Amino acid sequence: MLTLDPPDHTRLRALVSQAFTRSRVHALEGRIRRVVAELLDAIDDPAGFDLMAAVARPLPAIVIAEILGIPAADRDRFIRWADQRARLFEPTVSRRERRLAGRASRECNAYLTGIIARRRREPRDDLLSALVHAEAAGERLSGQELLNMVRMLIVAGTETTTNLIGNGMLALLRHPAELAWLRADPGCIPRAVEELLRYDAPVQATFRRALADCEVNGATVRRRDTVVVLLGAANRDPAVFDDPDRLDVARDGRAHVALGRGIHHCLGTMLARLEGRIVLEMLLARFAPIELAGPRPRFHRNLVLRGLRSLPLRCTGT
Repeated sequence: MLTLDPPDHTRLRALVSQAFTRSRVHALEGRIRRVVAELLDAIDDPAGFDLMAAVARPLPAIVIAEILGIPAADRDRFIRWADQRARLFEPTVSRRERRLAGRASRECNAYLTGIIARRRREPRDDLLSALVHAEAAGERLSGQELLNMVRMLIVAGTETTTNLIGNGMLALLRHPAELAWLRADPGCIPRAVEELLRYDAPVQATFRRALADCEVNGATVRRRDTVVVLLGAANRDPAVFDDPDRLDVARDGRAHVALGRGIHHCLGTMLARLEGRIVLEMLLARFAPIELAGPRPRFHRNLVLRGLRSLPLRCTGT
């Protein structure tokens, strides 16, 4: 779906967008809060823990797995498959990583083929059943399209939200005045999430193919040329944002393009925002203070999907 144009893109997106309507996403808030509470309760020592391992990585995987209808016992496999598949978005991907991603695709396909067969026999109230039913009802969704779509949702539903949580928390910790402002007025957290998306976007770049000859800022782009669109740079455009290199959680940052624009805008925008907001609200409510701990946080060596390997925190009070 990421690389298709209408009408195929329109058909496929319509099938999956039913799971991400405003009302359906809003209905998930209670469950997401319970999951975050369980993850925070499971932290052995708040005086020293990795936010990425404790919350940022498992939370989106749990949520997207439940939306799809994937058993809880299989979530760890899905996180591994998503991590290995996500490397294919990177121009720095190595041959070994390509092999691992290929194996992850085969394992994921084999697993999903079994679940899809069971959902055909015994439909449930989950997205996977809905997609299988849409195919059976005459929608032109092939078996391969179904596998591709679910694999895409696994990656898109985990990597971007994980990066939002990690990058956002790191930005706040490096700007203590902004963090203190949110503690004083938690009602501003939804606006802060937009600024965190702008300031350090989970997806820094994307790729598009030109459908016709055109000119962009004096540069000629030919039909079928591949264009690299730098979302992170656009989010720091001084023509759009005042003092763009400054983190300002009171800023009206809705003009950002961190989640895309147009027909290919991120399908799960409302879900990502909801998860990011809930994590910030519950972290700030539970822990005071929150400080960086241990060595300097390390980012993955990515150019497209920007996210942290680890974010060591120290929370010495409640």
